[in-house]
Amino acid sequence: MVGADGAGSRVARDLGLDENKECIVGYEEVWSGVPLEGAPRLHCFLDSRLAPGYLAWISNDGDETHIGVGGYANAFSPREALNVFREKVSGKFVDLRGAVLAETRGGRIPVGGILRRIANRRGLLIGDAAGAVSPLTAGGLDPALRLSMFAAEIIRERLRTGDAKALLKYSGAQFRGRFISRLWMRRLITVMQSNTLLELGFGVLRGRVGRKLAEHVFFGRGSFPDVGAGKPVANLRGEAISWR
Repeated sequence: MVGADGAGSRVARDLGLDENKECIVGYEEVWSGVPLEGAPRLHCFLDSRLAPGYLAWISNDGDETHIGVGGYANAFSPREALNVFREKVSGKFVDLRGAVLAETRGGRIPVGGILRRIANRRGLLIGDAAGAVSPLTAGGLDPALRLSMFAAEIIRERLRTGDAKALLKYSGAQFRGRFISRLWMRRLITVMQSNTLLELGFGVLRGRVGRKLAEHVFFGRGSFPDVGAGKPVANLRGEAISWR
């Protein structure tokens, strides 16, 4: 059994595996017909009232425009916050005149780091169900792909050998140590509940050391470690990955 059923995984519960305890919620609108000048881009906004513990965003991929907010569910109302945010940015960062609202969507995003017990002899978890999301940035696409590659190797070994114990190699414990700094920074974010503190944080990131830190966290290759079943496999670019 492979549990790929999201942050509130029923598979995790039924298999007796670890479950996500800390989550934020994201809510966004998808608009079509929004004019785009220049290359596709992503705008991020920090506001402790409209997006407590996370951020608000505007993204345009050249086809559709996404306007959304995210944060701790007990600290804000996502629908109300999105309405306020849209009004604040409309006409300044995005032109919604003549645009059509295509859909709205939302969901829970785990930010407690990858779970320890993500497999037993009966099955395993991948993606959000395993907590494979960066605790700091809440980015999940890259971690989900890397963890799924590891899971595929483990499943192949399980089917090849017929040994159910092979699944026990698939453990989140080997990842946890790589996320200590991000987990502590997530704790820091939970207490930064004022825009004044956020501005101070931005002041630090504008400095030489702060810029290097931001580049490493948000644009470096350290968002999620490469691990695996013991031999290299190819990543999505066809390059060899040495599991460690």
